Amino acid sequence: MQTTSSSADTDLQADNLRRAAIDKSVKGPVLFLFLNGAFWLMASTILGVLAALKLFAPSFLGDCPVLQYGRLQPTHLNALVYGWGVQAGLGVMLWIMARRSGQELKSGKSVLYVAGVFWNIAVTLGLLSILFGGSTSIEWLEMPKWVWPIMLAAFLCFAWPMTTMFARAFRPEGFMVSTWYILGACFWFPWIFVTANVALHCLPGLGALGAGINAWYVHGVILLFFAPVAIGSAYYFIPKITGQPIASSQLAQMGFWALACLGGWTGMQHYMGGPLPAWMPAIGSLSAVLLLVPVGVVGLNHHLTTLGKHSLVASSPTLRFTFLGAIFYPISGVILALVSNFTTGPTLQFTNAWYGFQIVAVYGFFSMSVFGAIYYIVPRLTGCEWLSVRLIRNHFWFSTYGIATIVVTSLVAGVQQGGDLNHPEMWDQDFYQLVMHTQPYIIARAVAWGLITWSNIWFLVHLMLMVAGLGRRSSAPTLLHHGHEESSLPHGAHA
Repeated sequence: MQTTSSSADTDLQADNLRRAAIDKSVKGPVLFLFLNGAFWLMASTILGVLAALKLFAPSFLGDCPVLQYGRLQPTHLNALVYGWGVQAGLGVMLWIMARRSGQELKSGKSVLYVAGVFWNIAVTLGLLSILFGGSTSIEWLEMPKWVWPIMLAAFLCFAWPMTTMFARAFRPEGFMVSTWYILGACFWFPWIFVTANVALHCLPGLGALGAGINAWYVHGVILLFFAPVAIGSAYYFIPKITGQPIASSQLAQMGFWALACLGGWTGMQHYMGGPLPAWMPAIGSLSAVLLLVPVGVVGLNHHLTTLGKHSLVASSPTLRFTFLGAIFYPISGVILALVSNFTTGPTLQFTNAWYGFQIVAVYGFFSMSVFGAIYYIVPRLTGCEWLSVRLIRNHFWFSTYGIATIVVTSLVAGVQQGGDLNHPEMWDQDFYQLVMHTQPYIIARAVAWGLITWSNIWFLVHLMLMVAGLGRRSSAPTLLHHGHEESSLPHGAHA
């Protein structure tokens, strides 16, 4: 018995040393991505407040051309997508792939730093170009066309070591769902990024087809990059925190392959009724509705995995943020189906509802899942715990209320706006009248972004203190509620 116990202690010590070595190997690049991403997140939410203000009060700072709505709104979304989303996603991907594959990042760190610097330089110059009138007017690709090759090269510098880690990984248990999602994101993002940029910037005269390709790109980034990263993160951290294995490997595989097969067919339905071949919007609409299947499968699997452990949501910051992100996933799927089908889509397709879908997918689902990952990963890399439980709680609740407000008001405003656009009595009215009808909802959006901005400022400060090594010195993890929940956390959740 003593020999067995001693052997188990030795194995545990060796496992802890292996994890510590992996964390040390990826520490610099991951923290670099998180810190820069948090800065861009704060900037994006500030721009979101200004854009909402300009939408219902265009005379506000009207003498400054840089602060026009047509410049602020795309800058706000591009900062959210490329400044925060891709960088934070890459940080989570790199750490999970290293941990899950059991592989250290033994070489190429300097290449990753250089790639990260060039990514941020490209984003900075691209966003400044939009603000100063150099937008391409292509949604989510408004930055000048010379920016995308730099961003592609930087992304591939991060994708390559993750791919090699996956190839060298020892996988005795077979299908590893979290790493499959991350590997998929490593391949899918360059594919859609190159395809869209080459088609829209290098092939002139596409006409209406160019608009369809643009819509396909936006849907592709959401469904084939942001969604896989968030789902892969949830599949890693939910079992890690609860101490329970994934409920069903079959459901996990079904959800992955369904997303992989359907995600690349959506987008063209955004222009249903437009001058595109009828089969393009039809296939896009069908695929968007069928995506409710993998959405439901993933949600069911997450629910079954957390059975009997829901009390941990109250104590674990990681599980609380991840749980909320998992809730936003089916919500985003339902909204996508609403704006994509041929019954409600014609009413919602060019309204605030489209903005609501983008925000619920990128901020509600993806970002909340990434916040949960960051609250787990950063203490492992810095060797200290988060300083303030109150700041974590405020970050959670301000984000929750803010995103819920933006999504609900955007949907209601979309219904109002779509009804006005399709009403015969409004056809000869000035378009500004349609905007004014949605003014209360836009004011609520501005307030919501203000709340989120406040929480993100403190999130950035909190993260900077952690990266500087000024966190709380303790061997116990930071919990939102102390008591019986602390003792109920499985031992593996601390590692």
